[in-house]
Amino acid sequence: AVVIAREDTPGEKRLVAYVVADGEAGADLAAVLRAYLSGLLPEYMVPAAYVVLDALPLAPKGKLDRKALPAPDEGAYARGLYEPPQGEAETILAGIWQELLGVGPAGRHASFFGLGGHSLLGGRVLGRLRRGGRGGGVRGLV
Repeated sequence: AVVIAREDTPGEKRLVAYVVADGEAGADLAAVLRAYLSGLLPEYMVPAAYVVLDALPLAPKGKLDRKALPAPDEGAYARGLYEPPQGEAETILAGIWQELLGVGPAGRHASFFGLGGHSLLGGRVLGRLRRGGRGGGVRGLV
């Protein structure tokens, strides 16, 4: 396995783990790895995405070829069962997360860090909340 900070969107770095798994990797591998690492590491150090590979790409001299590592797809991010946001505050926050993180629907039990968030983006979330979210009406949230 290897973990790197990827910057697929300029200015937006996310930790991505690349794993060579023995046998058939289950669809919930990202959730299992995330849960295990969450017990060992601070949340900001736990990778947001987990990409299963047949083998790590190597350069001609036998070192890891970081440029050949693929970008994670939607399925590489650990997600629980989706439950839609409830109430105005959750709906506004989910919309901000989706917009800033570039992810699909953010459910009410989603983790900001689990979706690829980091401390710098946390400041941007707070800024958007203070400015009124996407459509205003967030008085009392911050």
